[in-house]
Amino acid sequence: MTLKFFLCILGLSCFSLTACSNNNESVLPATQKRVNETRTFEAPNRDILLKSIITTLQDQGFNIVKVNLDSSEVTAQQNSNIILSVMTYPIDRNKFAVRVNGQIYNNFSASSTGYENIADPVFYQKNFFEPLSRSLFLQNHPF
Repeated sequence: MTLKFFLCILGLSCFSLTACSNNNESVLPATQKRVNETRTFEAPNRDILLKSIITTLQDQGFNIVKVNLDSSEVTAQQNSNIILSVMTYPIDRNKFAVRVNGQIYNNFSASSTGYENIADPVFYQKNFFEPLSRSLFLQNHPF
């Protein structure tokens, strides 16, 4: 009887711990989040980089919502479900940091807007950074 009681308590405590966890945005330090969302790219200038960012987003099925040339920011949306904001920062003459931040719509989100931050680094790599890298390569090496 005592063993059954112990196993029951253990099972309930494991259930309560997993039910309270937030799988979408695990507790990532801000520095790790920044590392996941940022890559460096070489481009002849900022304008060519921004054109490549816009082209990449459109090729991935995003609609461009806003472009701010002064702050080098592009915002795009895909099917009203995903919003990406991309910012560029100069590092050197032809080298730029590109940071992308994504949010995905979730009907069951605790947030008032229904959008939650995308914390998965693979999402950013596969859906933005790799296509942007290919786009910049083609831009710098025309046929």
